[in-house]
Amino acid sequence: MRVLIICRDNIGDTLLTTPLISALHQSGEHQVDVLTNNYAAPVLQHNPDIRHLFYYTKSHHREAGQGRVACLLQRLKLMLTLKKTRYDAVILAKSRWDQHGLKWVKMIRPAQVIALGQEPHPLITTLLAPDISGQRHISEILFSLARPFNLSVSAPGGLTLHPDAAIAAALRKKYAIDVDRPVYALQISARKPSQQWPAARFAELAQTLAARHQCQIVLLWSPGSRDNPRHPGDDEKASEIMALCPRLSLKAVATTSLPQLIAAMSLCQGLVTSDGGAMHIGAALGLPVVAMFGDSDPVCWHPWQVKHQVLHPTSRQVTSLSCSEVYQAFVGTVIQ
Repeated sequence: MRVLIICRDNIGDTLLTTPLISALHQSGEHQVDVLTNNYAAPVLQHNPDIRHLFYYTKSHHREAGQGRVACLLQRLKLMLTLKKTRYDAVILAKSRWDQHGLKWVKMIRPAQVIALGQEPHPLITTLLAPDISGQRHISEILFSLARPFNLSVSAPGGLTLHPDAAIAAALRKKYAIDVDRPVYALQISARKPSQQWPAARFAELAQTLAARHQCQIVLLWSPGSRDNPRHPGDDEKASEIMALCPRLSLKAVATTSLPQLIAAMSLCQGLVTSDGGAMHIGAALGLPVVAMFGDSDPVCWHPWQVKHQVLHPTSRQVTSLSCSEVYQAFVGTVIQ
């Protein structure tokens, strides 16, 4: 059966779809194609469970000089390509279907459309009841979209992510990362204010780790200035942390693309991060993770099927977490 999975969400949601993709492909009965956006596409590249990876550019993800009309024409061409494939089934990989995914379905016209939600729609042939308990992980919720296929696997496995080996090798050489000493990553960026741990505490954590353990510490962050209106980054925060650690051999790995971030993280053996896409990248690479949660739900979003510890203060603000709390969690989860 030819199956197209539409997952047009962010990095974390896309990675949490990979157990569904793997189960369908590894059943030996389905050819799985995936449609996503250009922002999330790198986390699905090199995935052996995907026959064809299609992606398009959202209007707000356009590069400088890329016009809106060009994006629309690219999208129309892609729709025609997908329509010619004549899919037996399309899966809307979202915890509740929305109109954005259905825009693609209208053009593709598959034999079957599978979605989660409460509201029926003429284009959705198989509507599955969504989870309303709030006690299931997003990966489990997305995996429930496999029910109509009667797979032998009843629960989602781990996440799938394959870094670019050439990029990883280049980063190892550029930043002189020693293969014989553990490498620990401090990922300092978070989109939500409630999940932004202060620069001073990251610096204190780096100094504590360096003083007590033989290790290399890698600093990772979202590239760009905090004032960038389209894609605000944490260049200033990274510089502040480096300035607070003048005598520390802290490796500030400036990743300017998602493939670079994935490759850099693949060189590490442990991760401290707030909830977000980078946390799921670490989990998909099999790293033990200390995850700081602010105003988000760790039941639904915790690192999937890797050793981890969630730190979720009652204030729902990660600024409530001390360096000592994060360090102790790291020792118990990563170093032992």
